[in-house]
Amino acid sequence: MIFTQQINYIFPAIVAVAGFILARYIHTKKKKKEKLVCLLDSDCDAVVHSQYSTFLGVPLEIYGMIYFALMSLFFLSAIVSPQVYSSYCLIIIPIIAFASFLFSTYLVFIQILLLKDWCMWCLASTILTTLLLVAVLMTSPLNIKSLLFAFLKI
Repeated sequence: MIFTQQINYIFPAIVAVAGFILARYIHTKKKKKEKLVCLLDSDCDAVVHSQYSTFLGVPLEIYGMIYFALMSLFFLSAIVSPQVYSSYCLIIIPIIAFASFLFSTYLVFIQILLLKDWCMWCLASTILTTLLLVAVLMTSPLNIKSLLFAFLKI
């Protein structure tokens, strides 16, 4: 059973590492003052340099790097030692993942409603955040899956 748990932690670890790389890419481009190329025929720079690109004075991509790095470390640790998913993590990891998902969704609405512009890199980050939330819920030892499925049936 422990080996199966370890296998289950690989996908969220990969998603979290990808999220970190993406946030780091955005941060590096901004720091070097290089233009972010957007395949959506939109202005990514307008989004990542807008007044909404910081929270409490810290650039959002820094929060993204911290979030994805912590989740990467957690899941990589869980692969090596499954008991890392201790009683504290049972609640904390899903709460952090859900809060990140909500904040990421809020930022998508900022793009739609206020900025009226898109950033494909930001949308990719939202997709990775969503995938990570789903992966966290699916790998959680708590019976979150049953609770989630019961909620979605209503």
